Amino acid sequence: MSAYDVVIVGSGAGGGTLARHLAPSGKRILLLERGDWLAREPQNWAAHDVFVDNRYVSPDTWYDEHAKPFQPQVHYFVGGATKLYGAALYRLRKEDFGELRHHDGISPAWPISYDDLEPYYTLAEQRYQVHGARGEDPTDPPASAPYPFPAVSHEPRIQQLADDLAAAGHHPFHAPCGVMLREDDMPHSASFAARRATASHASCTRSPTPRFSASALRSSIRT
Repeated sequence: MSAYDVVIVGSGAGGGTLARHLAPSGKRILLLERGDWLAREPQNWAAHDVFVDNRYVSPDTWYDEHAKPFQPQVHYFVGGATKLYGAALYRLRKEDFGELRHHDGISPAWPISYDDLEPYYTLAEQRYQVHGARGEDPTDPPASAPYPFPAVSHEPRIQQLADDLAAAGHHPFHAPCGVMLREDDMPHSASFAARRATASHASCTRSPTPRFSASALRSSIRT
């Protein structure tokens, strides 16, 4: 059996990011993932296939503490659940790290602070090409750098809703999204190109949108 310096179980948000960070270290890293690459096919972008028919959900049956079966709605692919999620990448707020009083009791403070993690939030946003607009969200915690890419523009109906909410005195904001998207140059945008290629070559078996953990893993493999 080969010897490894680091063994990482799972290639999702945590495992994929850790593998990417350790890849340049020269250490021998073994990454264990039960799933395969998500096949690129037109159904990747079909809401009914993804959310209604649960095309990519594992057929697992789990059991609760009363031995009652339930469907856990999990996905087993390289990249983990980040292959089929909304791409929203929020930071925790500074207050989340302190002691918080809730209706049901007290949530104790973390042993670290937001300031301890802030540089890593910034690094993660750069690596995962997060699109956003600092200052739009009134609850935004302080940040040492702007988002690396501008916010993803709203669709017309959502823009109208945002305008109406702002006119009523509310503070709508663009969600910070980790997507490989260049709205100013769509023909060369990775997400657009992947979707166009999928429409032409449905038999391709690589990931439809090389983002988040899967993109980190490809960088790790190249390293």
